[in-house]
Amino acid sequence: MLLNPVLHTNISQCSEDIRLLVEESVGIITEAINRYGVENIALAFNGGKDCTALLHLLHIALDKLNLHNAKVITINIQIDEGFPEVNNFIAQSIELYKLKMIQKNGKIKPALFELKNEMPHISAVLMGTRSTDPYAATLRPFIPCDPGWPDLMRVNPILTWTYDQVWRFIRELKVPYCPLYDAGYTSLGNVRNTAPNPALLSENGETYRPAYCLTDGAQERAGRE
Repeated sequence: MLLNPVLHTNISQCSEDIRLLVEESVGIITEAINRYGVENIALAFNGGKDCTALLHLLHIALDKLNLHNAKVITINIQIDEGFPEVNNFIAQSIELYKLKMIQKNGKIKPALFELKNEMPHISAVLMGTRSTDPYAATLRPFIPCDPGWPDLMRVNPILTWTYDQVWRFIRELKVPYCPLYDAGYTSLGNVRNTAPNPALLSENGETYRPAYCLTDGAQERAGRE
């Protein structure tokens, strides 16, 4: 999907369950901003659908708080070789949402230590984790990093969202997203371990339906090794 220069924040026309989810998630983000200050919060953003939804929820929260000029610190951690389409989408998102992007390479733990060492004022990181993600079933909206990790609060505003709800939010508010999702990818890793989801293969056996056509959220990672 091509980036739309209009960022919609009015949720009145969204489905009722999406409106309730947005209100809950924006409330969590607002609480984080009130606790730590927007300048002391970072957003983890990898260009995937969940982080994209989170980014737009942050935009809605900042709009409600009249923090229109806030330039949110955003961290992108490149663990392996990423898709050019994802990298292009991240670059476009930086411009569209006016983000202050910090790029790190390598594993997540040392990258967060680097972030904390370089920007010790950062107290919390907004993350697009959902409870169905690996190792996420017991997480809470506010949960400190584990012992041995940087002294950061992990803030998880979309824990309770389902795969379907993420896509309905994105589509109902016309949120820009990475074009790989229109080619049948449902979960984005790197170029070596990610393929279009076989559950979305069209009847012609050659093309794939978009990610939002997946009806069984349990198959979200079927294209990942």
